[in-house]
Amino acid sequence: MRMLTIEALNAYGADTQAGLRRCLGDESFYLGLVEMLVCDEKFELLAAAVRQRELSDCLCLAYALMDTAAGLGLTPLTEQLEKLVLCLRLAGDGAVLDKQHGLLARTLLPLRAIQEA
Repeated sequence: MRMLTIEALNAYGADTQAGLRRCLGDESFYLGLVEMLVCDEKFELLAAAVRQRELSDCLCLAYALMDTAAGLGLTPLTEQLEKLVLCLRLAGDGAVLDKQHGLLARTLLPLRAIQEA
């Protein structure tokens, strides 16, 4: 049983109206796409790439996740991914990269909690 709801995503800070427009108003389809993103293995692959300092892989994964999150109106997640991408593009030091990835992980936690509730 899916626990993701429009109300819960709005409370998270998502722009669900924009996401729904992109899904032609189909709430079930929209929520299914959000659920797929929240469970996407790219987040784990990104974490591994950050740990291994595979910056090219990090950038590709972060861009893919950012584009999807933006398309779904998941503003808090999109903003953290944008910060991570900026850090990667500036070839920042490892400590900054780790910090940005940690902030991203903390931004994803509430979405996963909503989905698992």
